Amino acid sequence: MNVHPWFPGALGRWKWLNEPIPAERLAALRVATALAVLVDICFSYLPHFTVLFSADELGGRDLCADRFRDGRFYWSVLRVLPDSWGPAALFGTWAASAVGLLFGWRTLLCGLVCWACAVSLWNQNPLLHNGGDRVRNSLLLFVSLSACAEVWSYRGRGARGVLVPGWVVKVLLVQLACIYFFSGWAKLQSPIWRNGFVMYWVAHDLAWSQWPWGAAQVPVWALRLSALVTLLWELLFPVLVLWPRGRAVALALGAAFHLATFFTLEVGMFAFYSLACYAAFVPWERLRRAG
Repeated sequence: MNVHPWFPGALGRWKWLNEPIPAERLAALRVATALAVLVDICFSYLPHFTVLFSADELGGRDLCADRFRDGRFYWSVLRVLPDSWGPAALFGTWAASAVGLLFGWRTLLCGLVCWACAVSLWNQNPLLHNGGDRVRNSLLLFVSLSACAEVWSYRGRGARGVLVPGWVVKVLLVQLACIYFFSGWAKLQSPIWRNGFVMYWVAHDLAWSQWPWGAAQVPVWALRLSALVTLLWELLFPVLVLWPRGRAVALALGAAFHLATFFTLEVGMFAFYSLACYAAFVPWERLRRAG
Protein backbone atom coordinates (compact mmCIF):
# COMPACT_ATOMS: atom_id res chain seq x y z
CA MET A 1 0.00 0.00 0.00
CA ASN A 2 1.23 3.48 -0.90
CA VAL A 3 0.33 6.03 1.80
CA HIS A 4 1.29 9.64 1.22
CA PRO A 5 0.13 12.08 3.90
CA TRP A 6 -1.11 15.59 3.39
CA PHE A 7 1.41 18.13 4.64
CA PRO A 8 0.13 21.64 5.40
CA GLY A 9 1.49 24.82 3.85
CA ALA A 10 5.22 24.96 3.22
CA LEU A 11 5.66 21.30 4.20
CA GLY A 12 3.47 20.27 1.29
CA ARG A 13 5.65 22.28 -1.10
CA TRP A 14 8.95 21.13 0.40
CA LYS A 15 10.67 19.14 -2.33
CA TRP A 16 13.03 17.31 0.03
CA LEU A 17 10.16 15.91 2.09
CA ASN A 18 7.92 14.99 -0.84
CA GLU A 19 10.32 13.82 -3.53
CA PRO A 20 10.20 10.10 -4.40
CA ILE A 21 13.05 7.72 -3.62
CA PRO A 22 14.18 4.37 -5.09
CA ALA A 23 11.96 1.53 -3.87
CA GLU A 24 15.00 -0.43 -2.71
CA ARG A 25 15.45 1.96 0.22
CA LEU A 26 12.05 1.15 1.74
CA ALA A 27 12.36 -2.53 0.89
CA ALA A 28 15.65 -2.66 2.79
CA LEU A 29 14.02 -0.90 5.74
CA ARG A 30 11.21 -3.47 5.70
CA VAL A 31 13.56 -6.46 5.58
CA ALA A 32 15.91 -5.09 8.25
CA THR A 33 13.02 -4.26 10.59
CA ALA A 34 11.38 -7.67 10.18
CA LEU A 35 14.69 -9.47 10.78
CA ALA A 36 15.33 -7.39 13.90
CA VAL A 37 11.87 -8.27 15.25
CA LEU A 38 12.43 -11.99 14.62
CA VAL A 39 15.84 -11.87 16.32
CA ASP A 40 14.24 -10.00 19.22
CA ILE A 41 11.49 -12.62 19.60
CA CYS A 42 13.86 -15.59 19.39
CA PHE A 43 16.69 -14.32 21.57
CA SER A 44 15.23 -11.69 23.91
CA TYR A 45 11.80 -13.06 24.79
CA LEU A 46 11.44 -16.77 24.09
CA PRO A 47 14.37 -18.01 26.24
CA HIS A 48 12.62 -16.49 29.28
CA PHE A 49 9.04 -16.75 28.06
CA THR A 50 7.57 -18.77 30.95
CA VAL A 51 9.18 -16.63 33.64
CA LEU A 52 8.28 -13.30 32.05
CA PHE A 53 4.74 -13.99 30.91
CA SER A 54 3.30 -16.58 33.29
CA ALA A 55 0.79 -15.23 35.81
CA ASP A 56 2.31 -17.63 38.36
CA GLU A 57 5.74 -16.02 38.03
CA LEU A 58 6.55 -12.50 36.75
CA GLY A 59 3.75 -11.97 34.23
CA GLY A 60 0.00 -11.76 34.10
CA ARG A 61 -2.45 -8.98 33.29
CA ASP A 62 -2.26 -7.53 36.80
CA LEU A 63 1.51 -7.00 36.78
CA CYS A 64 1.29 -3.28 35.90
CA ALA A 65 -2.45 -2.81 36.34
CA ASP A 66 -1.96 0.77 37.57
CA ARG A 67 -0.98 1.82 34.04
CA PHE A 68 -4.47 0.95 32.81
CA ARG A 69 -6.56 2.74 35.43
CA ASP A 70 -9.21 5.26 34.39
CA GLY A 71 -7.81 8.47 32.99
CA ARG A 72 -4.75 6.83 31.44
CA PHE A 73 -4.51 5.84 27.80
CA TYR A 74 -2.29 2.78 27.80
CA TRP A 75 -3.65 -0.30 26.08
CA SER A 76 -2.55 -3.88 25.49
CA VAL A 77 -4.08 -6.85 23.72
CA LEU A 78 -2.84 -8.95 26.63
CA ARG A 79 -5.35 -7.18 28.87
CA VAL A 80 -8.23 -8.88 27.06
CA LEU A 81 -6.63 -12.28 26.45
CA PRO A 82 -6.55 -15.00 29.12
CA ASP A 83 -3.28 -15.35 31.03
CA SER A 84 -3.24 -19.07 30.26
CA TRP A 85 -2.79 -18.81 26.48
CA GLY A 86 -2.86 -15.09 25.67
CA PRO A 87 0.91 -14.46 25.66
CA ALA A 88 1.58 -17.52 23.48
CA ALA A 89 -1.10 -16.42 21.00
CA LEU A 90 0.30 -12.89 20.89
CA PHE A 91 3.85 -14.09 20.25
CA GLY A 92 2.69 -16.50 17.57
CA THR A 93 0.80 -13.70 15.85
CA TRP A 94 3.76 -11.35 16.25
CA ALA A 95 6.19 -13.82 14.70
CA ALA A 96 3.83 -14.69 11.83
CA SER A 97 3.24 -11.02 10.98
CA ALA A 98 7.01 -10.36 11.09
CA VAL A 99 7.57 -13.21 8.61
CA GLY A 100 4.85 -11.76 6.38
CA LEU A 101 6.55 -8.38 6.58
CA LEU A 102 9.90 -9.95 5.75
CA PHE A 103 8.56 -11.38 2.50
CA GLY A 104 6.48 -8.33 1.63
CA TRP A 105 3.08 -10.00 2.00
CA ARG A 106 0.24 -7.53 2.77
CA THR A 107 2.66 -5.15 4.41
CA LEU A 108 0.00 -2.76 5.74
CA LEU A 109 -1.79 -5.58 7.57
CA CYS A 110 1.36 -7.37 8.75
CA GLY A 111 3.03 -4.13 9.76
CA LEU A 112 0.08 -2.89 11.82
CA VAL A 113 -0.38 -6.29 13.49
CA CYS A 114 3.34 -6.40 14.25
CA TRP A 115 3.15 -2.88 15.67
CA ALA A 116 0.09 -3.68 17.81
CA CYS A 117 1.81 -6.75 19.29
CA ALA A 118 4.98 -4.76 20.05
CA VAL A 119 3.07 -1.90 21.70
CA SER A 120 0.98 -4.40 23.69
CA LEU A 121 4.14 -5.92 25.14
CA TRP A 122 5.62 -2.51 25.88
CA ASN A 123 2.52 -1.29 27.70
CA GLN A 124 1.92 -4.54 29.55
CA ASN A 125 5.38 -4.60 31.14
CA PRO A 126 7.59 -1.54 30.53
CA LEU A 127 10.15 -2.91 33.00
CA LEU A 128 11.33 -5.37 30.33
CA HIS A 129 11.99 -2.70 27.73
CA ASN A 130 14.24 0.25 26.95
CA GLY A 131 14.62 3.03 24.40
CA GLY A 132 15.43 0.54 21.67
CA ASP A 133 11.93 -0.85 21.95
CA ARG A 134 10.50 2.62 21.39
CA VAL A 135 12.54 2.76 18.18
CA ARG A 136 11.08 -0.64 17.26
CA ASN A 137 7.52 0.56 17.76
CA SER A 138 7.93 3.64 15.58
CA LEU A 139 9.84 1.66 12.94
CA LEU A 140 7.00 -0.83 12.58
CA LEU A 141 4.49 1.96 12.16
CA PHE A 142 6.63 3.68 9.52
CA VAL A 143 7.15 0.45 7.59
CA SER A 144 3.47 -0.49 7.63
CA LEU A 145 2.47 2.87 6.14
CA SER A 146 5.15 2.90 3.44
CA ALA A 147 5.34 1.52 -0.09
CA CYS A 148 7.89 -1.06 1.06
CA ALA A 149 6.85 -4.07 -1.03
CA GLU A 150 7.39 -2.72 -4.55
CA VAL A 151 10.67 -4.63 -4.81
CA TRP A 152 12.30 -7.50 -2.92
CA SER A 153 8.91 -9.00 -2.12
CA TYR A 154 7.25 -12.32 -2.83
CA ARG A 155 5.46 -10.76 -5.77
CA GLY A 156 8.67 -9.71 -7.46
CA ARG A 157 6.88 -6.69 -8.92
CA GLY A 158 8.71 -3.56 -10.05
CA ALA A 159 12.18 -5.03 -10.06
CA ARG A 160 13.94 -2.02 -11.61
CA GLY A 161 13.75 1.73 -11.53
CA VAL A 162 10.68 2.00 -9.27
CA LEU A 163 10.24 5.24 -7.32
CA VAL A 164 8.06 5.44 -4.21
CA PRO A 165 7.06 8.27 -1.83
CA GLY A 166 10.07 9.04 0.34
CA TRP A 167 8.40 10.78 3.26
CA VAL A 168 8.93 7.81 5.56
CA VAL A 169 12.71 7.92 5.16
CA LYS A 170 12.77 11.69 5.60
CA VAL A 171 10.67 11.54 8.79
CA LEU A 172 12.89 8.71 10.04
CA LEU A 173 15.97 10.87 9.49
CA VAL A 174 14.38 13.72 11.45
CA GLN A 175 13.53 11.30 14.26
CA LEU A 176 17.12 10.06 14.42
CA ALA A 177 18.37 13.66 14.49
CA CYS A 178 16.07 14.42 17.44
CA ILE A 179 17.07 11.25 19.30
CA TYR A 180 20.78 11.89 18.91
CA PHE A 181 20.73 15.61 19.58
CA PHE A 182 18.64 15.48 22.74
CA SER A 183 20.61 12.48 23.97
CA GLY A 184 23.82 14.46 23.41
CA TRP A 185 22.34 17.53 25.08
CA ALA A 186 21.44 15.53 28.18
CA LYS A 187 24.95 14.04 28.27
CA LEU A 188 26.49 17.49 27.93
CA GLN A 189 25.06 18.40 31.33
CA SER A 190 27.16 15.69 32.99
CA PRO A 191 30.79 16.47 34.01
CA ILE A 192 31.93 12.89 33.40
CA TRP A 193 30.64 13.08 29.82
CA ARG A 194 32.34 16.42 29.25
CA ASN A 195 35.69 15.09 30.48
CA GLY A 196 35.20 11.71 28.79
CA PHE A 197 35.67 9.56 31.88
CA VAL A 198 32.13 8.16 31.60
CA MET A 199 33.32 5.44 29.20
CA TYR A 200 36.08 4.45 31.62
CA TRP A 201 33.51 3.77 34.33
CA VAL A 202 31.01 2.13 31.97
CA ALA A 203 33.68 -0.16 30.52
CA HIS A 204 34.45 -1.47 34.01
CA ASP A 205 30.82 -1.70 35.15
CA LEU A 206 29.53 -5.27 35.51
CA ALA A 207 25.97 -4.17 34.73
CA TRP A 208 26.82 -2.27 31.53
CA SER A 209 29.94 -3.84 30.03
CA GLN A 210 29.99 -7.16 28.20
CA TRP A 211 33.77 -7.39 28.61
CA PRO A 212 34.64 -5.72 31.94
CA TRP A 213 37.75 -7.90 32.32
CA GLY A 214 39.07 -6.61 29.00
CA ALA A 215 38.59 -2.93 29.80
CA ALA A 216 41.90 -2.84 31.65
CA GLN A 217 43.66 -3.50 28.31
CA VAL A 218 42.20 -0.36 26.73
CA PRO A 219 44.12 2.89 27.36
CA VAL A 220 42.19 5.45 29.39
CA TRP A 221 42.77 8.08 26.71
CA ALA A 222 41.07 5.85 24.12
CA LEU A 223 38.00 5.42 26.33
CA ARG A 224 37.84 9.15 26.97
CA LEU A 225 38.22 9.89 23.27
CA SER A 226 35.36 7.50 22.39
CA ALA A 227 33.07 9.34 24.82
CA LEU A 228 33.99 12.77 23.45
CA VAL A 229 33.57 11.65 19.82
CA THR A 230 30.16 10.18 20.67
CA LEU A 231 29.08 13.39 22.38
CA LEU A 232 30.26 15.56 19.49
CA TRP A 233 28.65 13.28 16.88
CA GLU A 234 25.27 13.31 18.64
CA LEU A 235 25.22 17.08 19.02
CA LEU A 236 26.30 17.74 15.43
CA PHE A 237 24.15 15.06 13.77
CA PRO A 238 21.26 17.44 12.87
CA VAL A 239 23.74 19.82 11.22
CA LEU A 240 25.79 17.19 9.40
CA VAL A 241 22.78 15.60 7.72
CA LEU A 242 21.89 18.87 5.98
CA TRP A 243 24.28 18.18 3.09
CA PRO A 244 25.20 14.89 1.35
CA ARG A 245 28.83 14.51 2.43
CA GLY A 246 28.09 15.45 5.99
CA ARG A 247 25.14 13.05 5.99
CA ALA A 248 27.39 10.21 4.83
CA VAL A 249 29.88 10.95 7.63
CA ALA A 250 27.14 11.21 10.27
CA LEU A 251 25.50 7.96 9.20
CA ALA A 252 28.83 6.10 8.98
CA LEU A 253 29.71 7.22 12.50
CA GLY A 254 26.25 6.22 13.65
CA ALA A 255 26.54 2.73 12.20
CA ALA A 256 29.98 2.32 13.81
CA PHE A 257 28.59 3.59 17.14
CA HIS A 258 25.70 1.12 17.20
CA LEU A 259 27.90 -1.80 16.15
CA ALA A 260 30.39 -0.92 18.90
CA THR A 261 27.69 -0.66 21.56
CA PHE A 262 26.17 -3.97 20.46
CA PHE A 263 29.46 -5.83 20.92
CA THR A 264 30.66 -4.06 24.07
CA LEU A 265 27.67 -2.88 26.12
CA GLU A 266 24.48 -4.36 27.55
CA VAL A 267 22.03 -2.30 25.50
CA GLY A 268 19.56 -5.02 24.53
CA MET A 269 18.09 -4.68 21.05
CA PHE A 270 18.68 -0.93 20.84
CA ALA A 271 21.65 -1.41 18.51
CA PHE A 272 19.74 -3.82 16.23
CA TYR A 273 16.72 -1.57 15.79
CA SER A 274 18.87 1.50 15.31
CA LEU A 275 20.89 -0.27 12.61
CA ALA A 276 17.61 -1.31 10.97
CA CYS A 277 16.86 2.41 10.58
CA TYR A 278 20.15 2.85 8.75
CA ALA A 279 19.14 0.30 6.11
CA ALA A 280 16.95 3.01 4.54
CA PHE A 281 19.94 5.27 3.89
CA VAL A 282 22.16 2.81 2.02
CA PRO A 283 22.12 3.49 -1.77
CA TRP A 284 20.97 -0.02 -2.67
CA GLU A 285 19.89 1.08 -6.15
CA ARG A 286 23.46 2.17 -6.92
CA LEU A 287 24.86 -1.09 -5.67
CA ARG A 288 22.44 -2.95 -7.95
CA ARG A 289 23.52 -0.89 -10.96
CA ALA A 290 27.19 -1.41 -10.07
CA GLY A 291 26.63 -5.16 -9.97
